[in-house]
Amino acid sequence: MSLTAFLKENVANPYEEVEFVVSDRFKDEDGNPIAWKLRAMSPDNALLASDRATSVVGGKADFKTNDYFKNVVTESVIYPNLRDKELQDSYGVMDPKDLLNKMLNSREFNKLLSKCMAINGLNKDFDDLKTEVKN
Repeated sequence: MSLTAFLKENVANPYEEVEFVVSDRFKDEDGNPIAWKLRAMSPDNALLASDRATSVVGGKADFKTNDYFKNVVTESVIYPNLRDKELQDSYGVMDPKDLLNKMLNSREFNKLLSKCMAINGLNKDFDDLKTEVKN
């Protein structure tokens, strides 16, 4: 068995962009819905998303699921740039998570979250993962 298949130049891009229409409220100059661009997180960013949602309280880890979900989304969205000052100023916020809260209603956020979870492989339950490992 050769290592050639594992060389960088022979491997598909793990961070392919996915276009996804989150809401028809965001339209281009012709009135067409604008697709957001998403991509899977790097392993480092995936761990950061989890770490940023975890705090230690009284010697016990406290995991905030809502913070984790927001972190997954903010790390997966590449367009629009949720860290863009002009965009944040437009909504009167200074943080990507706050921006999402102002830009989207709950239905839109849940739709975006579901897509971000899927492209990061986080939409599988334990039985799905067991089946994948067996194959």
